[in-house]
Amino acid sequence: MTAFDEMEARWNVALDGAERAQYRTLIEEMQDTLQQVMNEPEPTFELLHGSPRQHGHREPDDEADPLNAWLHRCRIPGASDGPLADLTVGVKDNIAVATLPCSAGSDALAEFVPEIDATVVARALDAGATVLGKQNMDAFAMGDAGELQDAGPTWNPHDSDRLAGGSSSGSAAAVAAGDCDTALGTDQAGSVRTPAAWCGVVGCKPTYGLVPYTGVFGMDFGFDHVGVISRDVRTNARVMATIAGDDRQNGSRLDPRQPRGCSADSYAKTLETDTDDMTIGILEQGFGWPTAQAEVDAAVHGTLDTVTGRGVSVRSVSAPLHRLAPAILGVTAPLGAATTYQHGGVGTTAPGWHWTGGHEAFETAIDDHTDALSPAVIASLLFAEECRANGETVAYARAKNLALSLGQEYDRCLQECDALAMPTVPQVAIAYDPDAGLDKRIERLATLPVNTCGANQTGHPALSVPCGTVDGLPVGLQLIGERFGERSLYSLAHTVETVADFP
Repeated sequence: MTAFDEMEARWNVALDGAERAQYRTLIEEMQDTLQQVMNEPEPTFELLHGSPRQHGHREPDDEADPLNAWLHRCRIPGASDGPLADLTVGVKDNIAVATLPCSAGSDALAEFVPEIDATVVARALDAGATVLGKQNMDAFAMGDAGELQDAGPTWNPHDSDRLAGGSSSGSAAAVAAGDCDTALGTDQAGSVRTPAAWCGVVGCKPTYGLVPYTGVFGMDFGFDHVGVISRDVRTNARVMATIAGDDRQNGSRLDPRQPRGCSADSYAKTLETDTDDMTIGILEQGFGWPTAQAEVDAAVHGTLDTVTGRGVSVRSVSAPLHRLAPAILGVTAPLGAATTYQHGGVGTTAPGWHWTGGHEAFETAIDDHTDALSPAVIASLLFAEECRANGETVAYARAKNLALSLGQEYDRCLQECDALAMPTVPQVAIAYDPDAGLDKRIERLATLPVNTCGANQTGHPALSVPCGTVDGLPVGLQLIGERFGERSLYSLAHTVETVADFP
């Protein structure tokens, strides 16, 4: 089939012989301009930071990595001095670290080695942190349990028969196990907060755009986030203050996701702020999900009752569209991912820096290694193609507009309170079932992130903090705050942390 045949089939355009000849001439002229661009040397941006480094190594055996949390080990020291000089950092495997493989958890990308550091990695190194390696994840960040991983499931540090949560599974498990002090993950529907909740650590997804996404494989340009996982709120706030802020070089904005002039704040310095005049809104729609465990809901309510003893006021608030958030995700995630994958996992039509090395590697993975793609990725691509064939791609626009309405509902609630509270995940970590079919595993993408996915669509910051246990397994309490209201969010999370019945 010729390019013209494919175009006619895809776009329903019919060309006769004379028209084809005319367009052929035009296309050849357009190809000349393409060659002019391709022949020019690519502009250089100083995205490689830190000290000279060597390739890492694959974790050798189960004894060295019993949770299957790591894909590659290394030791990259940062600056000799800085605000994070006392911290070791793990990095989710869809975030670039120069000289280390960056597979995004997929065998299809196993051979790709970036030539750059993602901006967040560069900032951590410049602040003195030591990078210890790349961490296991659900392939292409499509997963919520930590089981759709080509390197095998990541196990929960509190029960080795259960899953760690996803898609930043290795990051949360490694932090909880003490392998590293903190980790950088990505969050498109709860992929930082879900594993944080199940592993009993703190996970924060910041306001959309606050943290640059430069040098990271994405899913949808409209809700890609980099977040932080740590064992305590203070460490999380310190790391967030380091990686956040406008990503500029020589006056050029590299990440157009970021609003102009966005900047970090000294979040950790506000943790001791008096919260007596602050209010937490208990979001009615965040409780009582069909898949919820009553004990999980009760643990969150119990912690919120205790918080009132520290001077924080609590009231009930309502955002009815919160219940529609999983459906919004169910449309935007597969359709958005299919479009992003067509642009090499990183490129868009937006301004800013485009990672050509990542684009080429991702495009090759999609085109030449389809047999190695995750079931969740295949399902998303098939759904997107089905929508295109049926003329239903407008559903993406409809879902995005509903997300705007959901954001307005959150905003109205946040006029009455400083943060919204609910369980991060309505159930504790689930046991791994090796016999579960791919349909059951993919269905978890709709049932686990019911409380987390809304904030990704609206851009509000959201944080999970441990608040208790059910049968010895951690329960996370999620707080959603005003956009760029991370200071208040961290202050309230610190208060929850101090009163929570968690080891």
